[in-house]
Parts: sequence; C-alpha cells; structure tokens
Amino acid sequence: MAKKIFFLAFFILSINAFAEKQEMITLPAGPFVKKGAGLFITAEFLWWKGIQERLNYATTGVLIQPGTNITSPGKVHSVHSPWNPGFRIGMGFYPGHDGWDLYARYTWFHSGSTNHASNREGNMLPVSLFLGGPRSLQVNGVTTARSQWDLHYNVVDLELGRHFFFSKFLSARLFAGLRGTWNHQDWNTRYRSNHIIINGGAPLSGEIKTNQDQDTWGIGIRVGVNSGWTFCKGWSIVSDASFAGVWIDYDNKRRDSIAQTGFGRAIIANINSDPNSTLFNLDLMLGLRGEWWFCNERYHLSAQTGWENQVWLHYGNFILFNGHGNGDLTFSGLTAKLRFDF
Repeated sequence: MAKKIFFLAFFILSINAFAEKQEMITLPAGPFVKKGAGLFITAEFLWWKGIQERLNYATTGVLIQPGTNITSPGKVHSVHSPWNPGFRIGMGFYPGHDGWDLYARYTWFHSGSTNHASNREGNMLPVSLFLGGPRSLQVNGVTTARSQWDLHYNVVDLELGRHFFFSKFLSARLFAGLRGTWNHQDWNTRYRSNHIIINGGAPLSGEIKTNQDQDTWGIGIRVGVNSGWTFCKGWSIVSDASFAGVWIDYDNKRRDSIAQTGFGRAIIANINSDPNSTLFNLDLMLGLRGEWWFCNERYHLSAQTGWENQVWLHYGNFILFNGHGNGDLTFSGLTAKLRFDF
C-alpha cells in the first residue's frame, strides 16, 4: 500500500513539473508595445478571382438542326470569373490576460462576368432550360446565348486567440470563434432561337430568358492557426489555416420566360426554394511579413503579402432541371496586409 501511495505521489509531482515546464515554453509572442492601449487595427487589399462552379449555360457541337453537319468540335460554355479587388478591415484588443487577444474582421468582395456563345447553324443545346410542361414547348436552332453572373460576398469573423512561441524563431497563434456570412448571387441567361414552337403552332424566332437569384446568410464555428517563422530580424514567413462549419439558409428564386417574334412574353417557370444546410469552409494563406517598432517600442507596424485560397464546399444551390447546381464557391489570389499596434 505504501508503494502505491509513493508512486501516485511521484506521478502527480511529475505532471505538475511537466505543466510548469510547458507554461515556460509557451510564452506569449504578441506583438506587444510599451505603455500602449493594447489595441491593434488591420487593413487588407484583396486581388482575387471568385469562382462559382457549374455555371454552364450552353453546349455546342451537338447535332440539333436537320440537314446540317458537325464540322468542328464544340464546347461546354460557362461563365468565367475575372480578377477583382476587395478589402478586409479588422480591429483587435489584448485584455491583459496571458497574451490572449480578441479580434474581429470584415471581408468585402464583389465579382461579376458575362460570357457569350454562338452557332450559326443552330446546333447549340441550352443547358438546363425548361422546355416541357403543359405548353408543349419545342425550341430548336438556338443561335446565340449570353450569360451573366454577379456575386456580392460578405463575411464577419470573431476570434479569441493566443500567440505564443514554440521556439526562438517559430511562433503560432491558435484561435477559435464564429464566422457569419451574407451573400447574393445573380445568374441570368438569354437565348435567341430561330425555331420556337408553342402548342403545335408555326415555328417562329424568339427569345428565352432564365433569371436566378440566390440570397444566403449563415453562421458557424471557426478554428485555425496563424504561424510565423522568423528567418531574419523583423522578417518572417507566415501561414494561416482555418476550418469552419457554417449553417447556411438559402432563398432561391428562378423565373423563366419565352417570347416569340410578334407575340407577348409568357412565363414558363416560376419557382422558389428555401433549403438550408451546414457547409464546410477552408481558408489557407502563405506569405512574407516584415515588422518594425517605433518611438521606444510604443508603436508597432507590420506589412505582409501572400497568396490566399478559400473553398466553400457545395455552396451553389441554383434551381436546375438537368443535373445539380451545388458546385463549390472558391476564391484565390493575392492579399496585402497592414497592421498597426498602439
């Protein structure tokens, strides 16, 4: 019995000694300033490409018109996203408890693009266009198509984190918090056809439009790590990685219409959908940072630039009749960041 008590006491003392040693290793890394308010602000310029997958609207190279031939390969036409600017702003506070910090930031990014497709023979398939139903529509000879997509992306992050040293030159900031988002996407496509038949009538030229609006908002839990390796005084290689599970509420609307030349426009589809889901979001960044202290270390300034990737898995939820509209929403591009501590 005495042996058991001795070994138990030895085990408890060993754990305490290890905990004390660990506490010494994980000293807070800041950055801290002398006689400051414990506040810092951040500002970032974004130069990103935002891509919503599965925005396919037409396929050429498909034999539709009788009496014609396929003489060259066609392609699947989709909206391609350009590079666009955006910004992020943030503010943080050190409450004076063992190096912990509170940080909030807002991300704003807008993007949009228009794509065109044409085929003189009319051998073009309008992808996911509703052509059935009680009006018995028949659409052949689609010669031109134009598709436009717009994105309005907004995200707010709230973080509780602690920056500490792993070694003399390696540090990491672990954090956890909340992510909120509200976004809007418009996807509108217009087709011109030289052969539209309604209810068995005469074939006439005309136009078909499909308009989709997607509004979403969501909130979820986000965790991650910011790390830095100092390779020269004041200069570091930095990386960020975070993961979030966000509950998303959708408000989707689709409205399709058709108009023959010389006749009025008729609605052929008018659909609302409001599903909700929990989606996974991954953020990654790799970059270079320089930092400096001023006025007897009362102020701190850092500047960094890097490459960032974001993925929202299965984010798109458009109403489609042929296939699925839940492609990934992704962002990639350059970021330039300034931070000021005072």
